[in-house]
Amino acid sequence: MTFGFPAYYTEHFETDANIDLRTAVRKTFASLSWNVNDETTSTISAVTSVGIRSSRDIVTIHFISPQSISVKSQCSLPTRCFDFGKNKANVSAFLIALKKHID
Repeated sequence: MTFGFPAYYTEHFETDANIDLRTAVRKTFASLSWNVNDETTSTISAVTSVGIRSSRDIVTIHFISPQSISVKSQCSLPTRCFDFGKNKANVSAFLIALKKHID
């Protein structure tokens, strides 16, 4: 767990597969029912679904290279400094689903 305002978690992902990573990211968000709320040439952000134990979180993908991304999940409430592992779980869920779209 990372401490900060708001609470967040980040991981990097790299693939050797010759795929359009941006398309795979969009498909992954759709498969998780996370709604894209912002997209630029270097990032795509989505909002997670509301759960019983959590509010919406923001997952942002930064495209580092054509085959490398950084995945960051952060609480949407700027005053939350503890996430009790929710952001790490979001990143893990995203990466598991992304790998299914790459294979």
